[in-house]
Formats: sequence, C-alpha cells, structure tokens
Amino acid sequence: MSARRVASVRRVVAVLSGGAVALVLASCGNATSSSPAADHSGPVASPPHTIASGSQTEAPSSSGSPTGSPEHPALVAVAKAPLHWKAVPGSTKDLVTVGDGWTLTVPDGEATARLAGPHPRTIRAGDHFTISDAFLDDTHALVISEDRLASQPDRATLVDLDTGRATVLDQHSQPPTVVGGTWALGPDTLAHATSGGHGRYCLATVDLADGHGSTGWCAQPRHGFRSATITAAGTTMMTFDDHHPSCRTLNTVTGAALTPLPDVTACKGWDSASLDGTTVWSVVPKDRRIEAAHFYAHTDSGWYDLGPGTSGSLVTCAGSAYFTRDPGSRTDPARLLRWSPETASLTIAYASKATGNAFLSPPRCGGSHLTVTSYSQSGDEQVTASVG
Repeated sequence: MSARRVASVRRVVAVLSGGAVALVLASCGNATSSSPAADHSGPVASPPHTIASGSQTEAPSSSGSPTGSPEHPALVAVAKAPLHWKAVPGSTKDLVTVGDGWTLTVPDGEATARLAGPHPRTIRAGDHFTISDAFLDDTHALVISEDRLASQPDRATLVDLDTGRATVLDQHSQPPTVVGGTWALGPDTLAHATSGGHGRYCLATVDLADGHGSTGWCAQPRHGFRSATITAAGTTMMTFDDHHPSCRTLNTVTGAALTPLPDVTACKGWDSASLDGTTVWSVVPKDRRIEAAHFYAHTDSGWYDLGPGTSGSLVTCAGSAYFTRDPGSRTDPARLLRWSPETASLTIAYASKATGNAFLSPPRCGGSHLTVTSYSQSGDEQVTASVG
C-alpha cells in the first residue's frame, strides 16, 4: 500500500543506449525500475461528460447506467476537502513517513534510516551504499539500500513492527536481489526485482508471514519493468520494451502472468494501482514531458477523467488514491488530490502555501497516516494527517 519514498523530485528522460532502454534520472533520489540497463495515455475525453463532486451536483447517472465510457470518461470536478494536517518535527530535508505509533525517517544524506516506535531501530546503509527506498505500513517497515557504484545488488531490511524482528534481503536470499529495480511493500507480500536466465529480469514475491520467496513473471531480454504497487486488491506494474521511445504497458500481476489494464492508451501508461472496486492509472501523453501525466479511474459505476497530475506521485492509502498536481499558473498552489472510489469524488486534500514555483513530494502512506513535503522558494514544510 506504500509507494516510492526517497525522491522529493524526479525528472526522467528516456534515452537509447546500446539498443536497450536506459532511463536517465536527475533528481534528489532514484526511481524504481528493473531492466538490463536502468529504469526506464489513457483515454482522452472528447468531449468529456462532466460530473461534479463535493458540495456540487452528485455523480453518476440516475438511470443506473455507467458514468462515462472508455472513450469518453466523465471529467470529475474538484472540490476542497483538506485533511487535518500537522507539522512534522525536524528538518524538511529529512524524508519522514508517519504511521500509527511509528515514524520512519531517512535523514538528509541517506546513510541511515531511523525507525521510532515501540521497537526503535537505526538501519545503516553500509559502506558505499545509500538508502534509496523506505516503506512503512501497519505491520512492517522496509528500508532498501543501493550501491552508489551500482556494482553490488540491493540490500533490504524488513522489520516486523509487532516483534521488532529484522530480516535482511540481499544477493544471498532466495530469490536474490539485483542492482536497482522496483521494490513494493503490501499487506501480505513484498516484491522486488531478481535475475532470470538468458539476461532476463524477473519479479520476485516474498511472503511476509513465513519469509518464503518465489520468482514469478520475467521480462524478455533487454525489456524491463518498474513501479510495482501492491494493495489488498492486487499487484500492478509497468512494463517497457527496448524501443525508442519505449512502449510502456500497465499490467495486473498474478503469479507469473501479466494482464494489461484495459482502457489505457497503448504505450503511454505510467502510474497504476488497484483498490477495492476501482483501478487508478496515469498516462504520459508526451515523452518529452515525462513528468506531465494525466490521471484516470475506472470503478463499477463508470470511467472517470481525474485531470492532470505529476507522474510517479500516485499512492494508495486507507482506501483512497492520492496524486500530486503542479501549479497551473503563477497564482496556483501545488496540490495533493484525493480520489475516493466509494463516492466517485475528487478533492483537494492539501494545497501548498506558496503559489507558482512550488511542488510536492510524492505522498508517503504509513498505513493510517499520510505525509507530504512541500517545496517552494518561500519555504518548505513537511506535514502529516490521519486518514485511517
């Protein structure tokens, strides 16, 4: 239920290197990916059927027929419904994820992670390693370290919050870790990249109850995958090929089988997540503006156009989906938007104090709490709110 943590801002550019896909990252952190090299648009409403949310007129149609369609999703109006945010103590340079009675902090420098709670622990990256991912939910914390020179496979520390017991996943685990690659933490399992035969990269799944791991789906040689997301409703993931530009496909993962998500524009997908009764995804219409995405949702009641957002920012938390939206003008704030599947409504959960030149980190779910960091020339702030 958690998503990418260590990266306050991410800008990704696709390039071709030796015939394989390589994604160049220029940011405060690294994206999650899996490929032999490195990391690597939904329907367009024309015209859209508009529904309103919040205090305005309610959605779907009274006839009981689905709202919108795959070709013409309903454009959802945005209402204001801010959460009750509280400031997170400490420096905004530290990346913090708040949970129920737990706090996971990656201090600036990414050499250690601090888990505060009933079983406090300091997790060190180790020599020549840096912490690249940190996840927290109701039952576990997961901290991933990457070799700065990309010569050694990832090392991950999984902490059981009930017992305080820590387990290390590395190149000696079964399945072994690899250099870089996607990581995801769910309610019952975690996922990471592993190696397969003939130069292939595969998705490994580890059962959190017994620690047993298995290798599932494997990419074709010179192809890859990234952005795995695990929720109680299932696992989704982006796959990409070695073309230039790369063709990106969003999929549900079941064991060793992938099923492409329906209604996503071919080769343009980016974020994806499943919730009970709904799927949320984003597309990047223009590869030259890889950060500029457009978000959509599909529920039992219909298809919805959620509007623009920032690629790589989608996270699910306590039954809702959240993503960020950069300012559209000098007078707009950066916003955190919340999609509620139960009410088919889109609301502004948080807005930055600054306008114009401002942006938000991807939100960080701690199971029952959501934490976000706002950056601007007029000052940064890090806040958290209960959503459970």
